[in-house]
Amino acid sequence: MSIKSREDANKYYQIVNELVDEYMSKGKIRPSNLKRYLQPGSERFKKFLIRNKLNEITGIDRVLSDIIEDRANMESDGVLTFENFKFFESDEFKIASMKQCLYKGIEKADLSMEKVLADVFDTNLGSIDIVDSEKHCFKIEEEEVFIYSKEDIDIIGLNIIEHLYEELCKKEVVLADDISINLSDLVGKEAFEKKMHDFFTEEFLLKLIGKLLDSEYYKEGENVGKGNHFIWKIA
Repeated sequence: MSIKSREDANKYYQIVNELVDEYMSKGKIRPSNLKRYLQPGSERFKKFLIRNKLNEITGIDRVLSDIIEDRANMESDGVLTFENFKFFESDEFKIASMKQCLYKGIEKADLSMEKVLADVFDTNLGSIDIVDSEKHCFKIEEEEVFIYSKEDIDIIGLNIIEHLYEELCKKEVVLADDISINLSDLVGKEAFEKKMHDFFTEEFLLKLIGKLLDSEYYKEGENVGKGNHFIWKIA
């Protein structure tokens, strides 16, 4: 099946618009973060189409890409309605803590991750139990482990950087009596993100995630799944 006419295009733009709105509302995701969580061409992007049974439609990836771009531009250009602006700026759409960075915009763990764990720990799928699919936590015999894909790790890093900038914006510098400046007026978001990317090497990020999980990085698993999965074990 393919999009062959203007009527087809209008039909699928309406369908995908509604699905994207539902995705943002359910996940408490701001329009500006859509490109992070549904990067065109990414596995997460493909899963969105598969989950909504649209993946067999030729041209649908262009429709989804256009809508994601449109949503991001609406926020960055300041053309959201006042009601929508207040909605997306509410606390539930913000990342409230460092630990929440591990889950915001991250897809639930799936069977492919169970298969990776079975290979790493040389066991069968029947020996692996899901503890919490949203937190990517599994139990293998008596050990609890966490597993994330490379795409998940990249998103977690960006989540942490966003959270740190939001925390920075809450702080003020007192220069003298009755003179104070909010740090967001001194440090632009783009400059802050550039500096943070200098710190956030893969090694640094994996250690930080381990601290947030209160777990040890399982080095034997770092090249599992063609280098696309990373595993931690409860310390």
